[in-house]
Amino acid sequence: MAATNNTGNLKRKKELANALTANGIANEPTENSSLRNLNESVVDTVDKADAIKGNYKRKSGGEKPKIVIPKGINRPVGEHSSKHATEIGVLIRCEAPMQVEGWAKIPDETKDHLLRKLTNKLSYELEEPHVVQCIWKSFAKQYSSFRSNAHKYYLKWKEGGGVTLARQNIYEKLGDRRDDWLWLCDFWETAKFEKVSNTQKSNRKKLTYSHKLGTKSRAAHQHEKGFDDIDMYEVEYHNPKNGWAYKDFEANSVRMKELREQQRALPEGVDRMTTEEICITVLGENSSYAKSKGLNRKVSGVDAISSK
Repeated sequence: MAATNNTGNLKRKKELANALTANGIANEPTENSSLRNLNESVVDTVDKADAIKGNYKRKSGGEKPKIVIPKGINRPVGEHSSKHATEIGVLIRCEAPMQVEGWAKIPDETKDHLLRKLTNKLSYELEEPHVVQCIWKSFAKQYSSFRSNAHKYYLKWKEGGGVTLARQNIYEKLGDRRDDWLWLCDFWETAKFEKVSNTQKSNRKKLTYSHKLGTKSRAAHQHEKGFDDIDMYEVEYHNPKNGWAYKDFEANSVRMKELREQQRALPEGVDRMTTEEICITVLGENSSYAKSKGLNRKVSGVDAISSK
């Protein structure tokens, strides 16, 4: 088990190193030696491990890895799913504008540029609206996470030595973007940011739900098991050892399954509720489920790909 986890971690590091190299980061003096060493140390180990397990594969004529995002799951699944997050993370770190209040304030043409950079490396079915929406959601989530981590780093130095010291110690992932770091430091001290930050902290304290999926994503579980959203609700919040995360969740599951059976019993030709409609009916339009499906928000203008 430990050997499997180590191999997985090495593969992840290899993907990150390759992604950084492909985006030109490995050519920068501050990163060059560490990334080169990372590549050299990881490649042999991963390839040997794959060969031992019989998983070694030849590179296929330069074809881009295809990212599979099934409709309904709306998340990357399959063997290349981790590359989706890796490439987006590198683009945010290296190219996404930081001197804005948030992802929503970045101009559409800049977002389109990031999308083109992403699709130069990975293959997506961009003609499918749910795929494009998933990509934008991933960008927004990782952008927010990146800035949140940078802010935590800033607060650590600020609490230990004051604002001046915090400004001097640039977040390592913004090491070559000093102007961006200083802009963020100024922004984090504004009353507007403090108000939003306090609101978000309050909202996070209200999130008491505890899923039972472990480290693997919900999308990966659903793809592997072939379950619909109703059955996945039980997988997500119940396990044989500890039972349900919350009593209300058990009642929700029972109600959704009852509605599903009622709909299946309807005569042919009669309109039936979809699985999605059943879940929304029971869980509510403002539930985390509705949010994950994008059913409680207006579609952003950047959900359509620019033809530029």
